Amino acid sequence: MKLDCLAEVCYKPLGEKGEDAFAYNLARDDIQAIAVFDGCGGAGAWKYQEFKNATGAFVASQAVANRFLSWFDTVSPTLLNDTESLANSFLADSRSLLLNLKNHCAPMGVSGSLVKSFPCTASIAMVSQSNNDTLVLTALNVGDSRVYFLTPSDGLVQLTTDDSRGHPDPLDSLRDNAPLSNLLNADKPYSVKTHQIALQYPFAMLCATDGVFGFVRSPMDFEFLLLKSIVESNSIEEFENRLKASIIDITGDDSTCLIAFYGWDSYSEIKTRLTPRYKEVINIVRFINQAQTSDERENIIRSQWEKYKKNTVFDEMRG
Repeated sequence: MKLDCLAEVCYKPLGEKGEDAFAYNLARDDIQAIAVFDGCGGAGAWKYQEFKNATGAFVASQAVANRFLSWFDTVSPTLLNDTESLANSFLADSRSLLLNLKNHCAPMGVSGSLVKSFPCTASIAMVSQSNNDTLVLTALNVGDSRVYFLTPSDGLVQLTTDDSRGHPDPLDSLRDNAPLSNLLNADKPYSVKTHQIALQYPFAMLCATDGVFGFVRSPMDFEFLLLKSIVESNSIEEFENRLKASIIDITGDDSTCLIAFYGWDSYSEIKTRLTPRYKEVINIVRFINQAQTSDERENIIRSQWEKYKKNTVFDEMRG
């Protein structure tokens, strides 16, 4: 596989107490993976003396991220091609870990339908070689962290779907902040969703927690923010710094993003190949910015979104 580079952005307003975590293994020849995990602070705010008064959300994301690497070592190309078995494998492994954490701790001193033991999200992107020109991107998802892919022709495409109550689309999710309907935890059953798509070089795969994309006014603005950071930079390090600064300007949460680039010969080529798409998205954002009132702006956003999502949300693209 033609891995070029990995961009890593991690912002934790509370420092080491931040509840995001990430992991990656890009060393294998057959399969490579990136992953992010977001401790669910509202549901997992209980502090455990067994973990130096760390919250259950913090412990969950860190523990699942660490466990992910050993689980990934067991993933074979055969298992990767059987997405149902792959999802069941991650489900069983993560569930065993979280139950073990719960069983070794005193019971929580709070209760309620929204309270969970060791809750977190998980979004995992794995890429494998299909033939000389084609790779297969496989995503696993629990919760509202996301997997995207980025190509010169399609731009930024959301591959996974959020596990939010009421199933809002990505634009409505920015408005409604609906609670999660599915998340890793040690109390109740949860499910693992899979998505799989064949891609040709060049492309990038991206995993992000909701602090990265959840504070923009529209999904179009998130793609603009990402592409602007790429096009205005001259190296992967400068891109990381620009993207982090852009996220810090708007976010109100821990924000973690990993982006692995495949099949680009240089950073200069990444910029060159993505510039036409950047210009397309600039036009959308400029059109939105021309609105004179908030109501007019919202109407323009929704009309643009109806066209935009047909080519940038995987479930919409499939019809």
